Amino acid sequence: MLLCGIINELDQGNTANARHCNVAYFFCQATDSRINNAAAVLRGLIYLLIEQQPSVLSHVRKEYDRAGENLFKDANTWVALSKIFTNILQDSSLRTTYLVID
Repeated sequence: MLLCGIINELDQGNTANARHCNVAYFFCQATDSRINNAAAVLRGLIYLLIEQQPSVLSHVRKEYDRAGENLFKDANTWVALSKIFTNILQDSSLRTTYLVID
């Protein structure tokens, strides 16, 4: 519950018309093996960042165009998502971004 309050505080001031910062979060669940691993965390954070700032989609698109959807399904998923996530965070157009992972 504490993290939910922190996320709400970080996201205050962002409206549908004007986002001043990005707030991306991920809550792992020990009982669900699909969402309690590092690749799932990165996938979720990337999704939320794209939803809030669509211009960063180009980083995903570049890798997808190069390798296709298998890039996100095989053993190299972690490496591919890590590269995409790093490129997004290094994007000069990215607004101030807060990441919360539980």
